[in-house]
Amino acid sequence: MKHPEHNDWLKASKDEMESLIQNNTWDLVQPPLGRKVLKGKWVYKYKRGADGRVLRHKARWVVKGYEQLLGIDYNDTFASVVKPMSYKALFAIAAARDLEIEQMDVKTAFLYGAVEEEIYVQQPEGLGDDTGRVCRLNKALYGLKQSPRVWYYTLSDFLIELGFQPLTSDNSVFIKNDMFIAVYVDDLLIFGPNIKDIQQIKNLLSTRFSMSDLGPVAYYLGMKVMQDHKAR
Repeated sequence: MKHPEHNDWLKASKDEMESLIQNNTWDLVQPPLGRKVLKGKWVYKYKRGADGRVLRHKARWVVKGYEQLLGIDYNDTFASVVKPMSYKALFAIAAARDLEIEQMDVKTAFLYGAVEEEIYVQQPEGLGDDTGRVCRLNKALYGLKQSPRVWYYTLSDFLIELGFQPLTSDNSVFIKNDMFIAVYVDDLLIFGPNIKDIQQIKNLLSTRFSMSDLGPVAYYLGMKVMQDHKAR
């Protein structure tokens, strides 16, 4: 709140809080006896474009997952991260076959998956109430060890419904005929022979998840991307 852009950060925090409430992320309950209540913290960052320009201020209320205990607060973990060799190969295939490449980002991706474990977290600092209650999680919050795994299976199940199948060599790449989807947690690259087919997939994804359509890929995992269809 002492930052020169504190109004922007406060708005970002309130937007995050509103999203958490709308997604029924937790129920407020009295602290349970004999159960550890995990702490959380606000994480702030700039969302930047390919030229480094600030696109928006982003706030996340995250759980301090390092406090979780195996077998109590979580069991299995897995993060959907496309392998470097996979996306390099996909870019090469796109150049060779003159494919279109579009990018989408899933807003608050982890909130779409339900947690199986009984987990309690303190209320968001500065925006919670003063009743002394804590949050019993219904949805996976950022920071939880199992959140990436829960999100991957939620997204994977939906893509399989659409006819895509994950590659055995890289579970973060899905294929359907001559279309590919590369998944890096909540960042999706969609490869296809024409914009019409890609737009159809975008529309279907947007009916299930809240998405940001970033258009033709321009910036991906720290790389600036430019497509020259004429030169292939």
